[in-house]
Amino acid sequence: LGQASKKWRKMHLAVDANTHDIVGAHMTLSNVTDCECLQDLLIPLRRRIDRVSADGAYDSRRCYAEITE
Repeated sequence: LGQASKKWRKMHLAVDANTHDIVGAHMTLSNVTDCECLQDLLIPLRRRIDRVSADGAYDSRRCYAEITE
C-alpha cells in the first residue's frame, strides 16, 4: 500500500483536570473536526462537568451550546 492509501485517525481525550486521569476517549478519522466530536466525547461521561477547558478548535457556537446542555 502506498502513502496515498493511509487513513489517519485522531484520538480526542477528556481529562479530569484535578486528577489528570483520562475519563473519556473518542477516535475519529483525521477529516473530522474537534468541534464535530465534542458531543460524542462528553455524553458518555455521565458525570457532572463543572468546567470545560479546550483549545481554539472548540471555540464555536455549536460547542458552547453542547457544553451548556
